[in-house]
Amino acid sequence: MAKEKIDIIVLQLINNFLYSLVDEMTQTVVRTSFSPLIRDAFDFQCAICRADGDVILEGEGISVYSMVYPNLIKDWLKEHRDTTYPGDTIITNDPYAGGSHLPDFHMYHPIFVGDELVAWTASGGHMKDVGGAVPGSCACDSTEIYQEGLRIPPMKLYERGIRNDTLFKIMRAMSRTPDILEGDVEAWQASCLIGERRFMHLVETYGSETLKVYFDELIDYAERLTRAEIKAMPDGEYEFTDYLDDGGTGYLDAEGNIIADPLPIHVKITVKGDSITFDFTGTAPQVKGAMNNPYGTTVATALTNLRLILDPDIPRNSGTMRPLTLISPYGTLLNPKLPGAVAGRGATFGRMSDAVQGASAQLAPDKMLACPSNIDTLLCIGGYDETGSPFVFMETIFGGWGGRPFADGIDYNTIPIFNYGNQPCEVNEELFPLMCNQYAYAADTGGAGKYRGSVALVREWKLLADEALLQLRTDRQRTAPYGLYGGKSGTLSESIINPDTENRHIAKTTLSLKKGDVYRVITSGAGGWGDPLERDPELVLKDVRDEKVSVKRAREAYGVVINEAVMEVDITETQQLRKKMKEDKKNV
Repeated sequence: MAKEKIDIIVLQLINNFLYSLVDEMTQTVVRTSFSPLIRDAFDFQCAICRADGDVILEGEGISVYSMVYPNLIKDWLKEHRDTTYPGDTIITNDPYAGGSHLPDFHMYHPIFVGDELVAWTASGGHMKDVGGAVPGSCACDSTEIYQEGLRIPPMKLYERGIRNDTLFKIMRAMSRTPDILEGDVEAWQASCLIGERRFMHLVETYGSETLKVYFDELIDYAERLTRAEIKAMPDGEYEFTDYLDDGGTGYLDAEGNIIADPLPIHVKITVKGDSITFDFTGTAPQVKGAMNNPYGTTVATALTNLRLILDPDIPRNSGTMRPLTLISPYGTLLNPKLPGAVAGRGATFGRMSDAVQGASAQLAPDKMLACPSNIDTLLCIGGYDETGSPFVFMETIFGGWGGRPFADGIDYNTIPIFNYGNQPCEVNEELFPLMCNQYAYAADTGGAGKYRGSVALVREWKLLADEALLQLRTDRQRTAPYGLYGGKSGTLSESIINPDTENRHIAKTTLSLKKGDVYRVITSGAGGWGDPLERDPELVLKDVRDEKVSVKRAREAYGVVINEAVMEVDITETQQLRKKMKEDKKNV
């Protein structure tokens, strides 16, 4: 079929069908997975890929997962094109083969029409435990990848539909939660097979040759739209630096003295014509701890951030990647050398995202929000329950969005490049020997601005088992989320053991808990957007009534005077106070 004969209506029908196909894959995972991290928190992704590996469409999960598949599939085909068969499913979790970190499994399944490879379905996400030194396999202080758990190079989990029982036995033997591991792997396998079955309906309707032309056009269409948007941007260079607290081995000694500087993540965005470059030269060298971010995840994170300044209606496929050039020097925090440890890389690509968004705010100020609160605090608590059975509790804890050019940041929401859901306290308490003591907003934590940054979230857990091991990945304890265009920074994050008694503050760490111990996290508050003195006083009043801002902070940060007797704005005093505060700013 000639490309000139493409029917725009047929193109849209095929694209809509693909959305339904990927949605059904996604629902298959949600309904059949074993782990709350998958079915509730949505820490996974599904996709449909072209024969060469390029993503045609990704699901509503985590883009940082789906955009590693093109290189994974392309690399597989280089060596195994002639030994890839119908019914195969390939699996890997190898960060140095294009993956992310060892708990993230990536599975991809070829679709054949006759003897011809025409597409792939892909599915995978965060596995609860794959062995290693700590429950959850996410130790921030590991110093080599060999300490972090089972590392699977790309290999066949299924061959011609026959299950690789040897590999399953190895995976089960390495995991503290083997039944959950196997159940989640089979959920992803089922979603790949469902996707294949639905894809064959497209083949029956249009034929594989026609579909190849339309798939090419969908990807080319996304590229054209992306290039058109980039071309409309002003040519130039836009730079920003953000900082990671430490490399995973801590920044304080036993006496609480600072022994390490924050690690810079620097980006220069260059726009030239219809092309854009993200250059991370100037980023910190690779570290000894586990905060190194594998190159495959760096590529996927860069693309996901590029989309934040593009029209959201541009199809989410590999075409959007073509105008982007990525420079990330080898041996640095965002492109480590083997055997660099990578288990805690989530906080690192969170800071990478914040740096890119800071530079993007100079390029597209009408589209970019102030700095979100943080990438998730990842909490892992593992041990044995009263029956002697092993458990691994894992939860991702977010704050919210920074203030936007037109509205406040969204309180308690995953950062813009993610799409996580909430793990209900009731589910966690039913499955694990833990009690959720607190789940609340923290007042006076959001960055002040014309549009306020989201307030921090407070989470608190009490251990009910006799003992357990806690592993914590956290950040933003040293460098607060930045504000934009006069907006103020949010507050720093805190993590505390036994806050009402011992009150011991911790950072990235692994430590033992005993029965009755309490862990509390207060996420960082997000940055504000615009001058706080331009904020509508009625919005400040609403925040005070909602207990997100105190009366004292309303006065000090926003120049808004609240009459507490009637809980209304004192307009006259507010006008006078704001006038004085503006004059004081001019005289500084």
